[in-house]
Order: sequence, then C-alpha cells, then structure tokens
Amino acid sequence: MTTTTLRPAAQLKEAGLHNWLAAWYLAGVTVAFLLPFLFTSVLDLNGDLYYGIYFAGVLAFLGAFSKAASLDLRELFTRRWRWSIVLGLVMGAVMVWGVFARDDSTPRPEGLYFAFTIAWRGLAYGVVDALLLSAFPVAVAYAALGRRLDGLFRKAEFAALATILVMAITATYHLGYEQFRDNGVAAPEFGNALISVPAIATINPLGSIVAHASMHIAADIRVYETDTYLPPQRAAN
Repeated sequence: MTTTTLRPAAQLKEAGLHNWLAAWYLAGVTVAFLLPFLFTSVLDLNGDLYYGIYFAGVLAFLGAFSKAASLDLRELFTRRWRWSIVLGLVMGAVMVWGVFARDDSTPRPEGLYFAFTIAWRGLAYGVVDALLLSAFPVAVAYAALGRRLDGLFRKAEFAALATILVMAITATYHLGYEQFRDNGVAAPEFGNALISVPAIATINPLGSIVAHASMHIAADIRVYETDTYLPPQRAAN
C-alpha cells in the first residue's frame, strides 16, 4: 500500500503564492523585452511615438499587477519615504556625475522640442523605467517573502532576491534594444543596481524614481545621442 505525504495547508498556500508571483514576474520580463524589441528593432518606430507606446504598455501592466496583488499604493509610497528620497538623491547624484564627468557632450536639439524631450525622454521615461525595472521586481520579492522582514537574515534574504530580480529584468529589457544586443548590458546592469538601492533598502520605490529620472534628464541634456543611457539611440537632427 502506498502512502501520500500531504503538505500543511500553509505550505500549499505559500507554494501557490510563489507560483502566482513567478507567473507575474515572467509576464513582466516578457513585456519588458517585447515592447522595445517589437517597436524599435522590428518596426523601427519614431522614438517619441515608441516612448508613448512603452509608457502605456508598462503602466497598463503594472496597473493590472497592482490590482491583482492588492497593493496599497499609498502605503507603498509613504513607507520610509524620507530615507528613500535621501538615498535617491545620493544615487541620483552619482548617476548625474557619471553622465557629466565621464561622458563627452553630444549635439542636441534646440528650442521647444528640446524642452519637450527633457520632459518626455528625460522625466517621463525615467519614472516609467524605475517603476518597471526597480519598483516591480522589489514588490515581487517583498510579496514572495510574505511581506515580513523580521530579523537580519530575513532582510538579507529579501535584498538578495530583490537584487536578482532587478538584474534579470534589467538585462532582459535592455536586450530588447539593438544597441545592447551589440554592446552588452553590463553598463545598464551596473547603473540600475545603484538606482535600485533606495527601493531595496526602504521597500519604497520613490527614491529609485528620483535617481532614474535624474539620470535620464542629465543624459538628455548632456549626451543626447548616447548609446548607453537613453535607448533607443537617436541623432539630434
């Protein structure tokens, strides 16, 4: 006669949660790759039009995830918000220094269109990237641990898992762009690891949004034709 070992209900529930989160995370990784791949590599859309489609696609996906996961957005963005912003300003300063001190300036547009690119390609793009590449994987990691981070070991476990998820989706997203399939993803991986520190340290993405947007705005001003900071690469004319 055979016997069957039944797992406790709590373990079954936890396993189901992990499978559910894994499915959402893989869906997010797929969205992160397909949006740039389809609309820049395959269809080669105008850059500003692509950003609009990218923003809409990412926000729709994150809205669906937020609703399905019953995220309390008010609580998410107010938790340790001061520390998150402080860390975001520090990491933002590091990223802006990297743009201005380590890269030579390139040509850029002028006038009203340049002001538009700062808002669209700089601020808006930086905010949406931070939500997809930092806030989303950190939220998945936090939920996977039952939203309980009691004790040093538990916090270290969360930080390790969140970092892995951040790095994975960052690499996949950037591989959707031709320039990174040619040049590799080491630079954006390193940059977004720093940018994600505020979100991981405080479980509040506000600081990472500040850091990512600061980097995008600085890059749009200093190195408009960059092949690193603002995919897809574009010419000033």
